[in-house]
Amino acid sequence: MKKSGFLTTVMLSALMLGNAYAGQDTTDDAAIVTYDQAYFEKFAPVTLLDMMQRIPGVQEIIDKNREQRQQAARGGGGAENQGGRGFGSGGDQILINGKRLAGKNNNIDDTLSRVSAGQVEKIELIRGAASGLDVQSQGLVINVVMQEGASSSTTFWKLTGNYYEGTSAFPPELLLSHSGSSGDLQYMVSAEVKNTRSFFTRSEEHFNAADLQTGDKFIDNRVITQTLTLNSNLSYDFGNGSELRLNGLYQPGLNNRLEDQNETGTQPLHTLWDTDSDTSKWEIGGDYSRNLGSLGRFKGLFVINNDTEDQAVLRDRNIGEAGEFRYAEESTKLDKSEKIFRGLVTKKITESQNLEVGGEAAINNFNKDFEDNRRSIATDPLTLNAGDNVKIKENRYEIFANHTYDISPVLVLQSSLTTEFSKIVAVSSSAAAPRDTSFTYIKPRVNLRYDVSGNDQLRLTVEKKVSQLDFNNFVTKFDQRTDQLVFGNTNIRPEQIWEFSAAFEHRFANDAGSVEAEVFYRDYTDHITIVDFTDYVNLSGQPITADEFFALPAADISAIRGSLNFTSKSGNIDGATSRGLKLKGNFRLGFFGLPQAVFSASYSYENGKELDQFTKEIVHFARISTHTFTFNFRHDITEWDFSYGFDGKSRSTFNVWERNYTWPWKLGFGYSIFAEKNILNGIKIRAEMKNEDNGTGLSTLTYYYDQRRFNDVLERTEKNHMRPKQFILSIQGTF
Repeated sequence: MKKSGFLTTVMLSALMLGNAYAGQDTTDDAAIVTYDQAYFEKFAPVTLLDMMQRIPGVQEIIDKNREQRQQAARGGGGAENQGGRGFGSGGDQILINGKRLAGKNNNIDDTLSRVSAGQVEKIELIRGAASGLDVQSQGLVINVVMQEGASSSTTFWKLTGNYYEGTSAFPPELLLSHSGSSGDLQYMVSAEVKNTRSFFTRSEEHFNAADLQTGDKFIDNRVITQTLTLNSNLSYDFGNGSELRLNGLYQPGLNNRLEDQNETGTQPLHTLWDTDSDTSKWEIGGDYSRNLGSLGRFKGLFVINNDTEDQAVLRDRNIGEAGEFRYAEESTKLDKSEKIFRGLVTKKITESQNLEVGGEAAINNFNKDFEDNRRSIATDPLTLNAGDNVKIKENRYEIFANHTYDISPVLVLQSSLTTEFSKIVAVSSSAAAPRDTSFTYIKPRVNLRYDVSGNDQLRLTVEKKVSQLDFNNFVTKFDQRTDQLVFGNTNIRPEQIWEFSAAFEHRFANDAGSVEAEVFYRDYTDHITIVDFTDYVNLSGQPITADEFFALPAADISAIRGSLNFTSKSGNIDGATSRGLKLKGNFRLGFFGLPQAVFSASYSYENGKELDQFTKEIVHFARISTHTFTFNFRHDITEWDFSYGFDGKSRSTFNVWERNYTWPWKLGFGYSIFAEKNILNGIKIRAEMKNEDNGTGLSTLTYYYDQRRFNDVLERTEKNHMRPKQFILSIQGTF
């Protein structure tokens, strides 16, 4: 069947489904669709996550929420992501009782699988701008309404085993969660033991500048990660609209990574890298809300947390030979903490207008030490090759006002103005002087929602975003992927973005699915990328720019080149832009006789462009694929208490570069297949196979002498990255 014919058939499937699968309720506000307990009864869900996965389009929100949080956790957040520090007005698009969870490490993603389905009253899908939400909508907000009143108690358990193809590992994992309520008190405590593994192999072919093969290398990498997570949530309703919620988390862990590299050819070498890390996280958070009568409603939130990591890396060469010796030792110590306090008052100023005003303070401390000791031969002592010690304190404050105006039953205008004040004090052993910098940013946002009909909605958004700095970019570190040092820069400025977007959504009647299209344009100021920090000079030793240096006669360049210390760091540039398109659809396949099957697909196109600071050519953003396609299928056979499905993700080639290399990647195709069955009342067994795309596929790493603008190739390496399939078997239940 042709592609257009297939899409037409799927559209007809959604349109003709009619009352065959009606189950959701539409409120007086056409932008809110409600799924109550009656809708989920036929699925016999065990957890809140089970319930949400039965709603068309929600799985994408869950996945996006998780990806944004993981990306923020790797650094300091970003202008386009959920922030890594502070709360802000954006964030999780999944709320419980209209509120976000007051936590960072203790987050909503983990909570979904710990809440019993029996505790949920209903789930609301809120499309577009709406008043009274704890976050600004990014298109679709999910609000979970919990049951109140009668006392209850439920214990959820889950036992998981993981097997990786070609290995003997089958590490078990266990989750226990007990939740309940007694009158106005609700509580949940949980303990989870995770025992994850990660395996990947890489085969390499090495070529010299003349394109002659000089050798091969095979890399075998194995990672063991073990964590214990103790988690608690407590809420108490004082009546009269006053409620207190508290949560806590403690998570110690360890990580061991062993990488064996065996190179043959003109320069044979067998090395072993052994990395051990001890980690610890703790967090306390909470929020309190109460009615203030004619003044409106007050809400206060706080989070206090701390993360530590102690990492040691041992590097040995000539493995298994008489000359085996340790050529390098590295150590990295990290200690970071955050204190967040946020308060706001919401007031309905007229029947059609709602105003929210408030402020937030976030105090962050980031301390990181890095030390790299090396030697060339076994008889030499290990001496300091590179080191850095960075201490950072960031105080961020913001005041904000959010105004929602229901112009008519079908037209809602939401506008906000946030002013951010921040001060960063950074002291680095590798910097000439301490940094003491203050920033002030004004961040407006306007979002217009127009309900063209009960099923059609148009959303227009204009927003100024400001990133949070990734403090890891302040510190020198060793990049194991490229076997070279990456120097820190304490003078990076936050990235600013003006974003313009327009989205149109059509929702099919009777829960038959939806289709959506969005276009966007982003204009960047102080875009963060890799920047040339080389101190160029002419023959007289006078400082000149890079462009002036490369404009010198070839003889002058040749005479000067050997004396230069070519250096690159993360830094800021202007002139970057990005534009793109997002398409997505969710379809219930009643036309094919499968009213309980849902197929979802999405496609995104992003064309981000910046000026390469080394070659002075316009290039695409690093690490971002121009094309991304995802799909998801789930079929619930309720009469058998059985479900199965699959999902997949494919991305086009993206590039990574530095001063002295380019590294284009074509990731492999990632997919997973699952089947699950309720074998007894409240007990479910699930089998799943995963083939991750992350870190797999083909790549070409090309090194250049000194700087890529010379175009002097040193060597080229063709890499084939592979991961074994993962098989997961789990059984879970409640009592």
